[in-house]
Amino acid sequence: MTESHGESSVHPDVVRRPIRVTAALIIAEGRVFIAQRPPHKKYGGLWEFPGGKVESGESLREALHREIIEELCWKVEVGELVHRVTDPGLREEVELYAFWCFIAGGDLCLREHVDHYWALPGELDRFPFTPPDREIISLLKELKELPERCRDG
Repeated sequence: MTESHGESSVHPDVVRRPIRVTAALIIAEGRVFIAQRPPHKKYGGLWEFPGGKVESGESLREALHREIIEELCWKVEVGELVHRVTDPGLREEVELYAFWCFIAGGDLCLREHVDHYWALPGELDRFPFTPPDREIISLLKELKELPERCRDG
């Protein structure tokens, strides 16, 4: 009989599927909405583009729409996919899909976050962001201007 010494019980030939996560690049009046994660969560205290995990049977857009209602009380119009980021993570690989979004209704409430800010792209470097979101910030800073309306992707 052998001891595991803390080794993973997952067989090395088993391929784990990455966790799919969405992010909303919510745009209004040339600014993008950012939110601060609560201290007790992974990446606690860091800023992010809001969103969340895709549940079984959901499309990326459906998941993003649901997450923004749950977290921010907003209905959003989800537009085109802007960027995909892969974060190897410590235990599981995460694929983050960022979409342009625009508010279609509702009043802001912070159910998951402790603070929010409407940032100009040039201001984003002032905030400590989660590692996957930093790559999106680089892309936003390269744009001449943010979109004014959604285009379906």
